[in-house]
Amino acid sequence: MSKGRTQSLNYSAHAIEALRKDAALLRFSAPNSARAYSRIADLLTESVKFILRNCASYFDPEDLRQVHLDLTHLPYPCIALEAPWELETDLKEMGGHPLEPATRRIALCWEARPEYELMPGLNQILTRFEEGGTFVVPIYWSPAHAKWNVCIGGTFIPYQNIVGPIDTHEITPASAMASKAALEAGIAKPRAAHFRAEPFVLLPELFEQSVRHLGGREQAFAHIIQNSLDEAMMLIQACSVLNCANVGTADLTASAALNKKRIAKNLQPFFDYKILEVTNERSPRSNAGNGMDHASPKMHLRRGHLRRLDGKAIWVRPAVVNPNSGRGAVHKDYAVAP
Repeated sequence: MSKGRTQSLNYSAHAIEALRKDAALLRFSAPNSARAYSRIADLLTESVKFILRNCASYFDPEDLRQVHLDLTHLPYPCIALEAPWELETDLKEMGGHPLEPATRRIALCWEARPEYELMPGLNQILTRFEEGGTFVVPIYWSPAHAKWNVCIGGTFIPYQNIVGPIDTHEITPASAMASKAALEAGIAKPRAAHFRAEPFVLLPELFEQSVRHLGGREQAFAHIIQNSLDEAMMLIQACSVLNCANVGTADLTASAALNKKRIAKNLQPFFDYKILEVTNERSPRSNAGNGMDHASPKMHLRRGHLRRLDGKAIWVRPAVVNPNSGRGAVHKDYAVAP
């Protein structure tokens, strides 16, 4: 990917092809999981797709505040967030279990609506969270196996969510295990803010295998929480920025000629995408017809933070003023008026 410039990722198209193949392979040995694979592929096909910057890093996770959770509402009922995941150093293990790099990520997110119920009974979680919320499922590329994978479960993030320290009286055993593992791995700090994310099972037969392998259901649920954390933060990062008054989206259109060739080969066509941008920085050039297989003139929204201005959430970014000054650079924040 060209530095700073948005290119097509096309993760969803390739993941859909892999998911449908896995569904066929599991049809007899794990029929419930096979149906889940097929349904995930259907939702991923239907979703509105966004391209995010590397690791979906728009603000420092240590700066997570209540305003971020308050802004975490989907712009569409079902979305897919795609992001490359290139880390400076790879985490080797967490919770005593080895980890493998996952260099391409998709966070499939949907609102708890009847038409999007992935599995029968999944929306029963609304009996506990009547205000609703968002389901998040991690889909990722494993370079070690050259394969797209789906986690055995995901997390449900309620709309009514409070950011704060861990409540030791209310935390579930699985959440406690996941938090301890994150602390020991160095990816969380003792005083880090937490939010509520309820794990759910997506692939029943594979979940039972995980229960046997890890030694219990709580351990298996803790594993789901650990494996879903990055994608949950992708959702929070993207939505809290996108719902700022001065942030909008630009469209990237798939190449019709390229898709014609893919359809002729019985391959999944590539999709159109949206990217995040500050509203007054829209490129005057249209991407329509340019396709998505070449570098786009549009730029990724850079890292920054939220600020309240006239009762609205505004996205602000650091800027350098007079960088050639002998007294050194002076840093300030600036906001683009909505």
